[in-house]
Amino acid sequence: MKVRNPGLLASLALHSWQFLRMRGDWKAMPDDKGFLGSLLFFVLVGGVTEQWVRSRSITVAFGVTLAWMAILLWMASPGGRINRRLAAALALLSIVIQFGLIIASWVPVMEWPVAIWSGIALMHLISQGVRDGAGNLR
Repeated sequence: MKVRNPGLLASLALHSWQFLRMRGDWKAMPDDKGFLGSLLFFVLVGGVTEQWVRSRSITVAFGVTLAWMAILLWMASPGGRINRRLAAALALLSIVIQFGLIIASWVPVMEWPVAIWSGIALMHLISQGVRDGAGNLR
């Protein structure tokens, strides 16, 4: 897909689609604390919404989402320090996965394919980060 001058949302949607198709490159993400912080905010909102749609209490929704965010940041720090590019890629993929799980809560037949494909895409992105030296800071 060729977009002449994509805006921020178009770029994020394109990167999300690439990560979901296992063709994205985590090194193409910006190395910025503000960008990572805004993505993590949307991971929080998406995770709480996904749990709320499934009729979980707000305490459980925040607990599960914060635990997922901690795991996400831990996976993005293979060298001991958080690699912001890999963390941003994992956060962006998480947002798309959460959206898919929210849709799957209303269309139950989609839940298994979304969960399986999401797990494969996450593991692919993590292994790509480890293989490409995400732990080696420049």
